[in-house]
Amino acid sequence: MSKKLENKVAIITGGARGMGASHAKRFVAEGAKVVITDILEKEGKAVADELGENALFIKHDVTKWDEWQNVVSTAESKFGPVNILVNNAGIGFVKLIEEITEEEYRKTVDINQVSVFLGMKAVVSSMKKTKNGSIVNISSVAGLLALPQYL
Repeated sequence: MSKKLENKVAIITGGARGMGASHAKRFVAEGAKVVITDILEKEGKAVADELGENALFIKHDVTKWDEWQNVVSTAESKFGPVNILVNNAGIGFVKLIEEITEEEYRKTVDINQVSVFLGMKAVVSSMKKTKNGSIVNISSVAGLLALPQYL
């Protein structure tokens, strides 16, 4: 039986729990080799360990360009050129705008927006080696709804 992602290499950010971990498990089940990244080291390693030899965990701050370069380089060294990037890492604060600090707002922008750009920039040359690629940028319904206490 053919698996949809056989011989594909994927990077999934925010893969230590929740949707990211779910994506990683499904990708491996479909035949992909997956690099799981997150700042949550213990949880991320547990997901990768559960998935076995087709998964690797890398502790990764998605807001840092040099860490993106390391993730892509490690993915290529371990599994080959990257075919898929899932930008899943994200944060949010449940506070009124008057309570949100500038630091919290900048952190949100860096993780939810800037990191998406950095990820795409980091993988594009690797994807060109495969002559194809898919980038999935996960967002939130919060972008469509005006909720008073959600940034």
